[in-house]
Amino acid sequence: MLFTGFSAVLASLLYFFASAIIWKKIQSPAQKEIRPTIIKVITLAIALHLYALSATLWMDSNIFFDIGNGLSLVLVLTSMILLITHLNKPTETLGIFIYPLAALSTLAPLAINERIQLPLELGSHVLISIAAYSIMGIATAQAILYGVQERNFKAKRLTKLMKALPPLQVMESTLLQLVKIGFIFLTFALISGAFFVENLFEQHLIHKTFFAILAWVVYGVFLFGQAKYGWRGQTAARYTVWAYFLLILSYIGTTIVIGFIAS
Repeated sequence: MLFTGFSAVLASLLYFFASAIIWKKIQSPAQKEIRPTIIKVITLAIALHLYALSATLWMDSNIFFDIGNGLSLVLVLTSMILLITHLNKPTETLGIFIYPLAALSTLAPLAINERIQLPLELGSHVLISIAAYSIMGIATAQAILYGVQERNFKAKRLTKLMKALPPLQVMESTLLQLVKIGFIFLTFALISGAFFVENLFEQHLIHKTFFAILAWVVYGVFLFGQAKYGWRGQTAARYTVWAYFLLILSYIGTTIVIGFIAS
């Protein structure tokens, strides 16, 4: 347990170190290329993060879940996805929005210790769902940044941060790549979730299921429109943001309804 805590703290420090390098680059664009350094630092941070998280998430062939390791899992998956984009695209400056949050999330499982034990099958469904939310979450953040960057570019209002972001073409291709991957995970999450539904109304899952499927449809429409009609720019950003809003409603709305019924 001591080494788990040490790994979590060290991962947090590495995330913050990478964030500091990126911030310095944003403030001084003329300095040398930072991508190779960011890739090395974040790779080590993610390895330590995964080790620390596994000690609290997986024990005795069961998955133990709470808000602490849930947040940690979301941020480590998001960091991994962003790291993958670093390998072939100049996206390292996007880490300034992700890596500080990842640094804090590594410590969350150590602070929160009220875990729910889930059987492997149900736990696997939960993990797939979290992966889908993580990927679509970073896609939504990417869409918002892309939309703001495009508007500022057209209005010729480019701050240091906007100038430091990847080119619009890279931002757009990264957004599309994330939505495609997230759509696959969301599809598997919906399919796997069907095995645990016995009665939508008795289990109070009708709201969750309705909004999740509606979000899946919106993502599907966007991907079809992009492939068939070349949808891009603000259209791509709007579809991505609205679909994720529906995805959030699928969980928040269900929680509100269950709370209302319970009261």
